[in-house]
Amino acid sequence: MNNKMDAYFLLIVISVAVGTIALIYYNPFKETIGDPTRCPELTITQMEFTTLNDSDVIIVNATNTGIYPVTVEAVKINGDTQNKITVDSIHGLTFEIGDSDTITIEYEWTIGNSYTVSLFHSDGQESFYTDTA
Repeated sequence: MNNKMDAYFLLIVISVAVGTIALIYYNPFKETIGDPTRCPELTITQMEFTTLNDSDVIIVNATNTGIYPVTVEAVKINGDTQNKITVDSIHGLTFEIGDSDTITIEYEWTIGNSYTVSLFHSDGQESFYTDTA
């Protein structure tokens, strides 16, 4: 009878171990934030340094190449948050699936310097692009 009990105990231990391993690799309860298969994709395709109305601006062209809408919550240049932003879209800083829009950032730039524009999404992701003025 001891051998039968040992066999059942071993079967239970193996079942629990297999179940634990399965949950580690496939967790249906995990959040979508941080899951790279569910994150939206916002791709910066180009940056342009120019002057509009006597102000230096950086024009950023971005496209939502993902399968979910993307909302930009913050814009930074070289790590500094920017507040003087205009968007050519009626949607504001929300990029619908397949949308390409232009974000214009009033920023005093210098020819020859390198600038990194970062777009922070509402889901915590970041898109960035570096170019030289």
